[in-house]
Amino acid sequence: MFGITDWVLFTLSLMVSLGIGIYHGYRGRKATTTEYLLADRKLQPVPLAMSLMIGTVSAITIFANAGEMYAYGTQMWVLDLGMALGMVIVGKVFIPVFYPLKMVSLYEYMEQRFGSRPIRLATAACTMAGGYFFIGFLLALPAMVLVPITGLNVYINIVIMGIPCTLYSAFGGVKAVVYADVFQALVLISGVLSIIFQGSIDVGGFSAVWEVAYQYGRIEFFNFSLDPYLRHTFWSVNIYGILFGIYTYGVIQAQTQRAFSTGSTQKAQLVLYLGAFGMVFIKSLINISGLVIFAKYVECDPLTGPGSTGDPTFVVLIYILQNLSKIPGLTGLFSASIYAAVLSSISTQLNSLTALLWADFLKDIPVLAKLTEEEKGYAQKAIVFCTGVVGVLTAMITINMKSTFLTALLRITGAISGPMVGIFFVALFLPWVNAKSAVVSFVISNIISLWIVIGQIVTQGKYEFLPLSRENCTKAAVANNITEAPNERINTTDYMFPISREQPSGTGIYGMSYTLIPLWGTLACVLTAIVATFIFGANRVEDVDEFLIEPRIWKFFSTTKLFERFQKKSSSSREEIAEKSEKLSPEAVPLQNKTEVEMKV
Repeated sequence: MFGITDWVLFTLSLMVSLGIGIYHGYRGRKATTTEYLLADRKLQPVPLAMSLMIGTVSAITIFANAGEMYAYGTQMWVLDLGMALGMVIVGKVFIPVFYPLKMVSLYEYMEQRFGSRPIRLATAACTMAGGYFFIGFLLALPAMVLVPITGLNVYINIVIMGIPCTLYSAFGGVKAVVYADVFQALVLISGVLSIIFQGSIDVGGFSAVWEVAYQYGRIEFFNFSLDPYLRHTFWSVNIYGILFGIYTYGVIQAQTQRAFSTGSTQKAQLVLYLGAFGMVFIKSLINISGLVIFAKYVECDPLTGPGSTGDPTFVVLIYILQNLSKIPGLTGLFSASIYAAVLSSISTQLNSLTALLWADFLKDIPVLAKLTEEEKGYAQKAIVFCTGVVGVLTAMITINMKSTFLTALLRITGAISGPMVGIFFVALFLPWVNAKSAVVSFVISNIISLWIVIGQIVTQGKYEFLPLSRENCTKAAVANNITEAPNERINTTDYMFPISREQPSGTGIYGMSYTLIPLWGTLACVLTAIVATFIFGANRVEDVDEFLIEPRIWKFFSTTKLFERFQKKSSSSREEIAEKSEKLSPEAVPLQNKTEVEMKV
């Protein structure tokens, strides 16, 4: 339970975040749409990179990644390197095409590329559906986990996290979100370091941590097996990481909006590259904390003891209750880091969902189109506030769901990533694919992905943990002052989301690793689009603007006879493309000169 020092640290962290929102809200109270949602594209790469870094590190990441290292070992660590590579690909391939279009909503690109508003609305709707559910889950899990730490009711925890986040996001727009993220990143790092330092001291130093982890089989990075039925291999987690990195940072509004908020294509690329480094750094700290906790409990595992849930997600919570609570302020610091992760993740979602809802669905409604810029700003603030309230209510509903239902929903949400990446690959790399083929491929690939996920859920089995021991519990309990009482305080949380003890026990595609699901979705979308062109026909050269296609791909098709209809160059200039984008999004800032957005082939 919290002491005075804990409450002071915890309250200060919340007040600083709220203060940042109020400050930027006051300064930008007459902001235009572009200023409110994209900070007038004037933010600098370093704070944007820090926002990008922490925006994908939720409280779920802290508990789940540490538990993964504790129970299954370090092979999953390689996924972070795959995600970093995915971010580099986004910076190198996606951003040079997207940024010059000066879009508010990323999915404006889909309408320009295919000349089809339904495709734009479909991709935006998929992202929004996942975003609204994700907000509820981001609030629900940490609210439940923090009950035994703060001593507060789970619903009060939800409100404490949800309301301040909603307020500073609504008041200050993207500026408040980004600068609050910078502060929250520092708080989050401090909280994770408190586990690493205190735990390392308790077990005799970090070298002892690594030695114990190696001895008990936790250190594994290079399992080069090609067996797709293994839970994690070097190849499967890399494939998952790369595709998930592209999905998160190149296909989803929440993160691409950060890159769109700076002043040039080169700066937007720098945001991605710095963010990749920061993401690997902060997730590595979280992974190390899991190894530290394992070294602490190597002689007396709390997951298999009486009164335990057996869920590795809880191991961080158990460690905090049994160890950090002995030192004044550390429990408050770590709890503040959990709240920082929650606030950052949710504020990112609130800001991006507002941009999507406004740009893709609301701004062309006659009554809203007639509003002044100041009135539009008030409307967008109202959208943020309403979205936050919906998220809080969703979280309150979520905590009453059973784990199997939650796991199913999360798997289904994850299955969407493959088709989403696939449809953007089709748009960028397959210039001959038209709107009809794109729609068919997107629908079919979503059906295939959901079919695989549902099949795996129905046939799921169990993964066994790596070796855990309770042989010396009495001795360890005396030496480390461990009591099992805290476990009893979380014994009723049978609705908590487990990391992954599920394994499809069937054969064929149902028995394959869950890390390959995005790959199947991506391949299904791309291959179906290619086949569909033989049914619905291919684009003519005048149907496609070359600046909407990845430059190297366009150059290839324009200099070969593979597709003769692409022998001629498009006559559209980049300024004309930007003008089309401005018509789709009137609030966008027009291009000032061609050199500002020049693309290198």
